[in-house]
Amino acid sequence: MIRTMLATMFALAVVLPGGAQAQYYQGKTIIMIVNYPPGGPTDIEGRIVAQHLPDHIPGHPTIVVKNIGGGSGLLGSNELGDATPDGLTIGFFTLDVMAELTDNPSVRTHFSDFVLLAGVESPLVAYIRKDTPPGINVPADLMKAQDFKALSLNAQNINSINQELSLDLLGIKYQAIPAYRGLKEVETAILQNTGQMANTSLSGWLGSAEPSMRDIVIPLWQLAPRGKDGDYPRSRSLPNMPTFEEFYASVTGGKPLAGDFRYQAMRAASDPQLAMFRVAAMPPKSPADVVAVMRTAFDELWQDQDFLAGYAKVLATKPIMVSGADGQGILADLAKVPRQIKDFLVTYTNRVTEK
Repeated sequence: MIRTMLATMFALAVVLPGGAQAQYYQGKTIIMIVNYPPGGPTDIEGRIVAQHLPDHIPGHPTIVVKNIGGGSGLLGSNELGDATPDGLTIGFFTLDVMAELTDNPSVRTHFSDFVLLAGVESPLVAYIRKDTPPGINVPADLMKAQDFKALSLNAQNINSINQELSLDLLGIKYQAIPAYRGLKEVETAILQNTGQMANTSLSGWLGSAEPSMRDIVIPLWQLAPRGKDGDYPRSRSLPNMPTFEEFYASVTGGKPLAGDFRYQAMRAASDPQLAMFRVAAMPPKSPADVVAVMRTAFDELWQDQDFLAGYAKVLATKPIMVSGADGQGILADLAKVPRQIKDFLVTYTNRVTEK
């Protein structure tokens, strides 16, 4: 037993010991690729991480944010996939589950092939302009609205799929406009009344949309992550906002939802996304010793009170963190989504594009 313990300790010691870790990163610059344009929720969160993460990496390297927007995040994730796996390039992304599930030909590196360092859980918040005819004074008034414009990212993005399937399940007439590069552009369009409805991440809602448009828009529901017992409780960050399931029950008189295949498809795509909406990752085949260093750095960051205070100051909430090991398991589960649901999602997104 003692020999085994000593051997294990020796093996751990030769994997980038403290001095070697510091020497490796000393004076180095890490490029952090953010897969959406500047100013949006992903970028804002990524820059807070970039500000505080070096304090937890031996050698205290500099982190420089590189925004690569476009393709609903795929341009940025593809660049990370092509990067040299030397520990000097990482990504801070909004996860694109739909690209994986629909076998998007633009994907050069599947998300399940990246090395996960950490993740951040997040619900989605659906919101609408209060002046949408005939007037939205309470969320249930949505059921009276017709032919309003629902703005989102491209048709195969989870942001679009969740919104359109939710509205279809409710039986509402609307115009889908899946045409925007980032959620900041969507917010601007809503502000200008180019469109009336949209959805956004938790940080996008609390840190941007709600404070800038609280007199113009009203939240409708949150699409919350799946709970450990299989149900869908309200996010602890939004305890007073109803879930989509609660909203649906309130406006349909309790009509069954779980048995609807469209809902099953929406949840199959949404659950892994919401469980880990933002991800920090390294290129495939990154060295195990460097991965261990960076995962430890993120674990420490999640406990850093200065980071948590800075995050809460900008985004009006505390991050709900996911470890690298747990995140890797969430990505691995994407392979378990039934083919029937994947085929439905492909057909559905194609139909939205043709509208």
